[in-house]
Amino acid sequence: MMYRVKVHGTTTLPDCEPESWTRSIICKCLPQNTAKRQAFKSDALFKNEIAVYTQALPALLAFQASRGVKAPFRAIPRCLFARKDMLILEDLKPLGFEMVDRKTGLDASHCLAVLRSLAQLHALSLAMKIHEKERFQLVVASSVQEALFVDENEAWYRNYYRTATRNAIAMVQSALAPDQKRDSYLQKMQEFVGDNSFFSRMISLVAPHEPLAVLCHGDCWTNNVLFRYSETGDILEVCLIDFQLARYGSPALDLANLLYICTTGELRSSYMQKFLESYRSTLVETLSELGCFDPDLVKSTPFASPNILGEMLHAEMRRCGPFALGLALDMIPICTCDSEQAPDMYDKEDTQSPEGNNTPVWSWNWNDACAKKMTELVMELVDHGGL
Repeated sequence: MMYRVKVHGTTTLPDCEPESWTRSIICKCLPQNTAKRQAFKSDALFKNEIAVYTQALPALLAFQASRGVKAPFRAIPRCLFARKDMLILEDLKPLGFEMVDRKTGLDASHCLAVLRSLAQLHALSLAMKIHEKERFQLVVASSVQEALFVDENEAWYRNYYRTATRNAIAMVQSALAPDQKRDSYLQKMQEFVGDNSFFSRMISLVAPHEPLAVLCHGDCWTNNVLFRYSETGDILEVCLIDFQLARYGSPALDLANLLYICTTGELRSSYMQKFLESYRSTLVETLSELGCFDPDLVKSTPFASPNILGEMLHAEMRRCGPFALGLALDMIPICTCDSEQAPDMYDKEDTQSPEGNNTPVWSWNWNDACAKKMTELVMELVDHGGL
């Protein structure tokens, strides 16, 4: 639950007139309804985000400061206070930050801006693993836990994903013209999402895949990125918010989330190579600043050169491509639905599974835009060998 809070006060200093001030903050706290907290696993998600703000990010930023980076990663809000049931962050709205329309998604310039920030964030993990391996594992990698795709959640999510999968297959089936190729697309899609092994496949994909595992944002989609613009509309700053699903895993998981969920098929067909190259070049540049291609480190560095790193990233993107389809089952309906169509997750009492196990269950009303995005994703993954 999130609240915008206005704080008013007065500063009084010796021999000075009292000075009034006003500040806006964001207060994020757990829902008071215990049943809803259980239904949406709020406690585990909240614990994860607290760990990111109090352990993982401070350690990465301290490491960054120690290396003297000229253009440091700053794309996060300031955390003012944190405890197990409450998080207080600076309010970015008064600073001029805005959110892009989730139904429109990200265009090329916004996508490139986010990719540069992600590359900087991911580079901090890779560099700290090289220079301060033990501290990284203890303070960063171990601080976050996979909150969604874990064995103990499989039964809990079974009804939810059964409904989501059925809807997604129906979307693609309705959007494709009946021919032999449609059957191939549907078959490949069903092989990944349509049987009892789907959740296990997602668990395997999110597991740390060394040596490129990093602190991932975990939920990098349109509503979790804010932008600040110049008077002429140029993007000046990016800020990543909402780290509840942060995980220690492949950087390609964040890239798959951003590129496949937040963009259109048309945009990807024109810019995908540019997107990936921009991410790679920023990653290499940041790693170079952090001293990761020093000749003295060649033997201890798993990516001894930018070219080797590029090959490893390409392999990871191919391996993690199907992860985007797993996310798309519920994320594309969220991205494309009208606000009044979205289920009210906390105020209504009809989101509980009929089995009575507090599993969240609701139906999305998908539209043509939703069917188009889902179909484009399936066709792209199949055509490129990702499924």
